[in-house]
Amino acid sequence: MAAKRILLVEDEEEIADILALVLRGEGYVVDTAATVAQARRQLRSLRYALVNSDLRLPDGDGLEIVDRAAELGARTSIVSGYVLQLSPEAADRHEVLMKPMRPSEFVSAVHRLIGPADE
Repeated sequence: MAAKRILLVEDEEEIADILALVLRGEGYVVDTAATVAQARRQLRSLRYALVNSDLRLPDGDGLEIVDRAAELGARTSIVSGYVLQLSPEAADRHEVLMKPMRPSEFVSAVHRLIGPADE
């Protein structure tokens, strides 16, 4: 079976690089986007098992991306230091993780959402 594909939408390059490295080490295929516009393009061209987005992005709201990804059938999560600003309805639609967090906590959430990479 092919490895599961994940889209990480994160405008802080260092955080995106660390999370992508950790997930690739777990066997996932990982794409990254730093803006809402880039994420929209990725969602139009590829299917994802999981889409994870930061909440605040330079050109808009990450909630738009995870809502769209969910409509397309992907599992979704939000990682942000601003999760307390989410409405209860939005928080119920997606897995929500608070920054800062350890990469191992992120991997655990990914496993919970979509299982191991090769499963």
